[in-house]
Amino acid sequence: MVKAFYSIVILMVVLAGAGLVQAEEKPGSQVVVEAGMVVPYGHLGADFDKTRLGFGASRGLEIGFSYRIFLSETVSIAPTFLFLDYGSYNGSHADVGDFRIQTSSYRYGAELMVKMPGSDKRPRPFLAFGAGIYRNRVTGFYHDYTKALDQSINTMGYSVRAGVQIIGLEFSVVYNINRFNTWQFYQSDYRERYNWDNVSLRAGWLIPFGE
Repeated sequence: MVKAFYSIVILMVVLAGAGLVQAEEKPGSQVVVEAGMVVPYGHLGADFDKTRLGFGASRGLEIGFSYRIFLSETVSIAPTFLFLDYGSYNGSHADVGDFRIQTSSYRYGAELMVKMPGSDKRPRPFLAFGAGIYRNRVTGFYHDYTKALDQSINTMGYSVRAGVQIIGLEFSVVYNINRFNTWQFYQSDYRERYNWDNVSLRAGWLIPFGE
């Protein structure tokens, strides 16, 4: 997975360089409003009761926006903000009664996009790479049920996105790499290694700005 990720990054850099060399005109900026479904993987989606580091999260909602600045007709860069609210895990235990494990993430970053040239009235495939600060949060109880849990951690994260634009709309699939070490989510004497990767199916509305 890591080798494939770096291969995609290298490919994007090459495509972006080619797009800048061939640039003839630069479109106006865009505000992009997005929403979609997010599917958790790794420890995030693993069963809370049956796995040591699992959180039992299920499919949830992703919303966000970005400000896209075009460097050429096919290459753009955008500061981005996203909020991911995963489906909570609901359980019951003799010591605490009914409880809920809620997981979420705020994401602040930037995205480089390269898209095919052509008319906006026709489908234009694109590929994008993003990086930023992910603020991951968990509320509920620790796995040993001895203490309530409300903890957050900031970590670097990365994303690869592929999709298509047509007539002011954008549809894409995103793979987010969100892996980190922390002692805050589990009662232990050392930092645990977590995998909070996820896949998103996303739709966006492209709003011209500053034209």
